[in-house]
Amino acid sequence: MKKSMTILTSGAIAGTMDAEAAILLYAKPVNLHNISKIFRYIASGLIGKPAYYAGPFYPFAGLVLHYLIATIWSAIYILLFFRMFKPGSVWAKTIFLASLVWIIMNGFIIPFAGLTARYDGWAIIRSFAVLLVCVGLPICLISEKRHDKLKII
Repeated sequence: MKKSMTILTSGAIAGTMDAEAAILLYAKPVNLHNISKIFRYIASGLIGKPAYYAGPFYPFAGLVLHYLIATIWSAIYILLFFRMFKPGSVWAKTIFLASLVWIIMNGFIIPFAGLTARYDGWAIIRSFAVLLVCVGLPICLISEKRHDKLKII
């Protein structure tokens, strides 16, 4: 039970921070229309092109999918990779998790879903920095704080 609460909490916090970063970086100017484009993009990876044209369901579906992806990454880290590092090495864990997420998402998931992403130097640095601070760090800090309660051997 404690493991699942840690996974859900860290997934929700990482998903919120990542969504906020995406809105601040990519929804220019920040308004409801541009914010919905971000979540339509996420939904289109699963649903396809209709996500760009249809009603208000698709931005909501993209938001739910975004949180689901963050929670899945949290579960993968806590269940599979948490014990690879000794307690206290938060930055090593954060860099490892952010690197893993970036490689899998940009190298496999986004192309497999038929989506495109920019890969110039600044876009790569910016997207990795967001993953480092908004996804890797909260997941690692929360799991580190709850390390004793998780009973991971």
